[in-house]
Amino acid sequence: MIYPLVLNGLANFLIIQDKLEKADVILVLAGDSNGERVEGAANLFKLGYAPKILMSGGPAVWNLTYAQNMREEARLLGIPDKDILIQDRSKSTYEDIKFSFRILKKINAKSVILVSSPYHMRRAVSLARKLYPKEGIKVIAFPCQKSEWKKEGWWLRHEATQPVIHEYMALFQYLLKGWLF
Repeated sequence: MIYPLVLNGLANFLIIQDKLEKADVILVLAGDSNGERVEGAANLFKLGYAPKILMSGGPAVWNLTYAQNMREEARLLGIPDKDILIQDRSKSTYEDIKFSFRILKKINAKSVILVSSPYHMRRAVSLARKLYPKEGIKVIAFPCQKSEWKKEGWWLRHEATQPVIHEYMALFQYLLKGWLF
């Protein structure tokens, strides 16, 4: 059957991963429900890939933001509070990238490791690479290595199907708005 090859190809298209190198900041985008993004960033921080982590994510519930929740998780994982930056106004991936940019410029960052879930990387990295290099900031894509989401047979599991369909719809929307490439 050919359809598993096509469907796996759709998942593969969403994943972008660069060769890992040291950067000024690790940028973590909100949006997972199990903490895998923060855990991935914390591991990179502990391995010395960057001296700071920027948590990006706006309103979650009540008066809490995703960035605040992510900061608490990072603290529990042993990341010092002084090394955690917060951007907590964004309500979308587009705003995550846009509002985080202001903080990156403020701290004079020249490079950033972008951490998100594998299925989210195409859209997030495309946005960042459209905006950041114009301002001299290099973007290094590094998806969560221990992700709950698995690309193989994704169409057979509801919890894996939903993010793929969402990403393709969001990619189309972002293309229409001129936010990508």
